[in-house]
Amino acid sequence: MMKAPGAWALAVRLSSGEIHVERHPDPADWTRRPWARWPLVRGLVALIDALRVSYLALARSAQLVEGEEEPIGRGALWATMAVSTLVGILFFIVLPAYLAGFAADARAHPVLFNALAGTLKAAVLVGYLWFLRRFPDTRRFFMYHGAEHKAIHAFEKGLPLTVANVRAQPRFHPRCGTTFIAFVILASILVYSFLPRADLLWWRLLGRVVFLPLVAGVAFELLRFSASHQDPLSRALRWLGFRFQGLTVDEPTDAMIEVAIQSTQAAVADHEAAPLVA
Repeated sequence: MMKAPGAWALAVRLSSGEIHVERHPDPADWTRRPWARWPLVRGLVALIDALRVSYLALARSAQLVEGEEEPIGRGALWATMAVSTLVGILFFIVLPAYLAGFAADARAHPVLFNALAGTLKAAVLVGYLWFLRRFPDTRRFFMYHGAEHKAIHAFEKGLPLTVANVRAQPRFHPRCGTTFIAFVILASILVYSFLPRADLLWWRLLGRVVFLPLVAGVAFELLRFSASHQDPLSRALRWLGFRFQGLTVDEPTDAMIEVAIQSTQAAVADHEAAPLVA
């Protein structure tokens, strides 16, 4: 799946060997709403949009592979997103904060407490991704992730989108969603260290949910900054993001690269200079 400012595209290799390509017009919020470009706000807008399109693409690809034609309903889509988001918040935000309370006093040492909570959060995430990597279907998904990154690199360099050109590109990309997740952990340590009334357990946990949009906004700004600068801080941030990408991005096969090329070409059909998101 590829997302350009004006549309998102999906390419799926069917059981027959044919590559099925769809292009769905879908103008980005920042092209229609000026406030969606505001710093910090644009991070939350981009996150919600990325989740929405990802669920649509995954559901549609499953339909194509299984031979179903009935489209997913809007209610089912938002229900799935809501349940998945809730489970993610409980396991990756609330649980680490609760466990960190047994080792550090949040009120007396807020930075230490949140650094510990962030470390636990990273450990839970790494363990979860490592577990997923044990399944062949997930590994194939991560290989397609690598194909998307390589295709984006080739497109951004202005190279013809051939298998050879795409194959030669790096598999890691500075604007990857996995890097964004790593930056969410960093941003959470910063933002939650200023959380008031840390002595109240219920607020210490609920406050993390309340301030999650701010954390997402800060993480997105870190992502934008590190992807477009070459100073030591930006290079260090990219290095951290690439280490996390090592868990979700694998080297693809040539057949996978062919699919990524088809998706890229469809996504940018009307926007030859558009930035892409995989």
